[in-house]
Amino acid sequence: MKIFFLLIVLIIPYFSFSQLSEKANIIYQELNTKKQIESQNIGYNGQESQVYLLYSELNKIATDSEVLFMAENGNNVVKNYMSAILVDRKFNKILTLFKTFLNNQEEIHIQTGCMGYNSTLAGQLYSYIFYQNEKIENIKFNKENYTRKEIKEYQFEVNTKWTKKEIDNLLKELNFAVLDSEEIAPITLNIIFNLNNYEFDNYDKVKYFATKYPSRETLATLANFQNKNDLPLFHQNIDNSFLAISKFPDESFVEVLQNNEEKNIENLDYYEAIASFCIDDVNKIKKNIFDKLSKSDDIFTKEYIQYLEAALKKYSCEYNSNLLLEIDKLHIR
Repeated sequence: MKIFFLLIVLIIPYFSFSQLSEKANIIYQELNTKKQIESQNIGYNGQESQVYLLYSELNKIATDSEVLFMAENGNNVVKNYMSAILVDRKFNKILTLFKTFLNNQEEIHIQTGCMGYNSTLAGQLYSYIFYQNEKIENIKFNKENYTRKEIKEYQFEVNTKWTKKEIDNLLKELNFAVLDSEEIAPITLNIIFNLNNYEFDNYDKVKYFATKYPSRETLATLANFQNKNDLPLFHQNIDNSFLAISKFPDESFVEVLQNNEEKNIENLDYYEAIASFCIDDVNKIKKNIFDKLSKSDDIFTKEYIQYLEAALKKYSCEYNSNLLLEIDKLHIR
């Protein structure tokens, strides 16, 4: 009996990781102990990340089947890095993996340079796919503006195995999976709605999520439908609704904006909201905020003038144009 038990103990590790080569398994085991995802360079000094190096080494030596095994069996750090590899390799089971990740509610921390943010496996995988279109645009831009020698010399080389049509079709499938999910984490929704510039199909499902999770992102996405039946929801969640107001500048928000001016002088979403209106009552708010920011002795407060300027430029309004001229004069001084 003891011999049988010993054999079982010895055999289990073999079967657990027999899908991996010896070298891949060693690196996998090390990466599986890490607690956060890291970009290639981290910290204020930009030192090379040892976690990223492990990921990079696995990318070089692991086969597709090994990468998929690790994506399905590793901890969240491993799963994230391996899903990025699968996207780069144009693996054909990404939709299946995404649906699995949608059921994972855990947040993961991503360290990029000296900054960091939280995300989810599904949010990160969606981002990796979404940014393939950006890679395609960069490749096109580089070819049109630089020679091959310049691209190589200045390290402008960008590669992707995807076409725009393939990415767009896959994103449609992912979006359908998002709206069909009952277990999706709010942070995942926020990431995906943000990437899509708060434009998403299926009003009923967006309304469902905005009611269940009334975040700035879900409310802004709902606001793009400009359905007056949704106005009470925005008013009930006004602190999260300033971005939504910019998508749906209904007159019922004017008094709300007036009442919230003092505590939102440095709120970028509030800038978007007031910039989207072109009526006297709201124009006064724009002028008040500009005057307060421009007269401040705090250098960090004055930086917010640039954010106000960016918001004003987004909306066609004669008063916005006039205020932008005042901002230009301030820059010249």
